[in-house]
Amino acid sequence: VVAACATGGGESSPEEALSLYVSAYLEGRYEEAWQHLSAEDRGAKTLEAYLDERKDSGTFLARNLHRLVGHDILDVTRVDESNARATVEIRIPDFRVVVGEVSGAMEEATWPAGALENVSFVRRNVGAFEQKYQTQGIPKRAIRETVLLIRENNQWKVRAGWGRGRN
Repeated sequence: VVAACATGGGESSPEEALSLYVSAYLEGRYEEAWQHLSAEDRGAKTLEAYLDERKDSGTFLARNLHRLVGHDILDVTRVDESNARATVEIRIPDFRVVVGEVSGAMEEATWPAGALENVSFVRRNVGAFEQKYQTQGIPKRAIRETVLLIRENNQWKVRAGWGRGRN
């Protein structure tokens, strides 16, 4: 199904196209996500440029971040035969809250004098936050975004707005 939608085989709906795009994007499968963009956008930005803008360090956290991210397509409105507008909500970890909590606790704490005691102190404190986030969940924030879609050859595509035709 993914291959058919990405290559233009069969019909798709705006909901399917948006879901495929957002899922691929959130999971870091940017080459696949790029295939779900409009021809105008792909013409305005090469795959190489698109991938280069989204490069990450490949750390354990970066590779597994998608497990902490979610999305819901809240609504899709067909404006006409070839255009649609959707609202998607993305839920991402709120690292500002996490870093603020950990930083605040560590700043207020009384640190031991010795090097080895410092290691144990950090492990205990970081471990306490890890336990908290495992049981209570990582704080998240939800961001809503309006996404435009266009129908091209019976396939719905996401309009990023890099081409000249976006209003």
